[in-house]
Amino acid sequence: MNDKPKTTLIFGNLKTKFFYLGLFILLVLSGSDLKAQQVKAAVDSTNILIGEQITYTVNVEADSTDLVMFPEGQSFVPLELIETYKTDTSFAGAKMNLIKRYGLTQFDSGSYTIPRQVISINQQPFYTDSIRVEVNNVLVDTTKQGLYDIKEIVEVERATSKIWEYLLYFLILAIVIGVFLFFIIRRNRKKAEAERKLPPFEQAMVSLKALDEEFKTPGRGLSDQEVSKAYYSKLTDIVRHYLDEEVYDRSMESTSGELIERLLEEKQKGRIDLSKETILKLDQILKRADLTKFARTVPGEGQAQADRLVAEEIVKETKESIPEPTEEELMRDAAYREALAKRRKRKLILTGVLGVFAILLISTGILIATKGFDFVKDNFIGHPSKDLLEGDWVRSEYGYPPVIVSTPRVLERTVVPLPDSIAMQVNMNSFAYGSLIDQFYVVVNNARFNSKEEANLDGAVQGMISTLEASGAKNLVVKTEKYTTPEGTEGLRVFGSGEFPQTLNKKNFDAGEYELLLFTTPGVLQQVLVAWREDDQYAAQMAQRIINSVELQKTVPTNVK
Repeated sequence: MNDKPKTTLIFGNLKTKFFYLGLFILLVLSGSDLKAQQVKAAVDSTNILIGEQITYTVNVEADSTDLVMFPEGQSFVPLELIETYKTDTSFAGAKMNLIKRYGLTQFDSGSYTIPRQVISINQQPFYTDSIRVEVNNVLVDTTKQGLYDIKEIVEVERATSKIWEYLLYFLILAIVIGVFLFFIIRRNRKKAEAERKLPPFEQAMVSLKALDEEFKTPGRGLSDQEVSKAYYSKLTDIVRHYLDEEVYDRSMESTSGELIERLLEEKQKGRIDLSKETILKLDQILKRADLTKFARTVPGEGQAQADRLVAEEIVKETKESIPEPTEEELMRDAAYREALAKRRKRKLILTGVLGVFAILLISTGILIATKGFDFVKDNFIGHPSKDLLEGDWVRSEYGYPPVIVSTPRVLERTVVPLPDSIAMQVNMNSFAYGSLIDQFYVVVNNARFNSKEEANLDGAVQGMISTLEASGAKNLVVKTEKYTTPEGTEGLRVFGSGEFPQTLNKKNFDAGEYELLLFTTPGVLQQVLVAWREDDQYAAQMAQRIINSVELQKTVPTNVK
């Protein structure tokens, strides 16, 4: 939101400014209140008890083609509107009779005056008479009604601040993300440790020793068929795994016959320097293992231990028969391992980022499903109007006699150029924040005239509406009603809706709402205007807060001009 008021958007170019401001002053200084006998108001009782309802009835006689608008909202202050009834309509020839009823009450005793109400007929205001109402206390007979001591103070649990709610969301989210990252990092470390295993020969020697230790356990006698089967399975797996790593990469999945044929082929091609005798010994071990596993035979006494020693000799001889890797092969292997480590690291980072993004996406979806999209957008992404509403407000006086109002930002003085003929008759002070094309707009006008007559409020309304239209607003719907400030100053409330130009493209329009308060005393006209976008709930709350905060000082010293 632009904090600098845009005066040029309020009055348009210089000719437009002079035209509309001249029209505004002309309408303010001319005219008089309209009255008509066809508008009447009455109440069913002028003397009630506290909280008792009275019915306020407005009777309007008009032509059948006339457009009649009745008061809306809390326009009966100091009495409180509690119910609005449907309008009764009857016709007599070209005339119609409209009867509008309102339910009013008051919860404090005293003498109150229902202010004049404005009824609009074809956009011309007609006023009812004010009515005096007495509100009496309810008498309590203490001889029949029991009296009781004052109850003790009950402590209640303090409401949790919203900030703690947000911190709880972030804490849960941080825990979920932390647990996720912990598991993927631990998994990556385990994979890295698995890859940093012993070289094939050392691993084979360690596995053979572990096999010896395992089958030394009491009760694991190799004369038992199941024990022999398990022993030979592990023994041949150790040898096959070593050959798979160093000689033939399909040793684990080959049959015994296929493996022996492959070793003889490798020997013939000169790739390994194994003796034919060693290959035949391996063939015998593999065949005995197959018989033990599939034919359920049991080797003779000491045969398993002999095969174990032969298996170790085969592994050692195979290692000696394999030529040492060249320097180029070693460098290639080191480069491969380094590339593998980098690829693993990139995969870890990518998995972490995608995982965290997925967690955030799921968490956002859950919040939207439970709290709604507007809650997430306004509280976690941000909303300019919400920031203004929840920020530190300023209460200041503007003009003289002062208009006292609370606003989210200090209103800045704007210079309104006036023609010389008008400038000699009026002292105009204007203060604003934002503009009509912004999300939120506030303006306070304070005008003092040389004439001591009261300004015509109807003319002032037309002048302000013309100014809004000159600033780009269109299709304005205008509603008016009497208004009384909390300290009892009476004025006119003008409110409605329209279309306001957008910030980026002034050829496009957004639906908006506005509210205008006007007050007049001899020689003084004061205005407070608030305009906002219709779909901005926070701006609507700001507008209501500003309107409710308006306070006026109407006394003007006689020597002030």
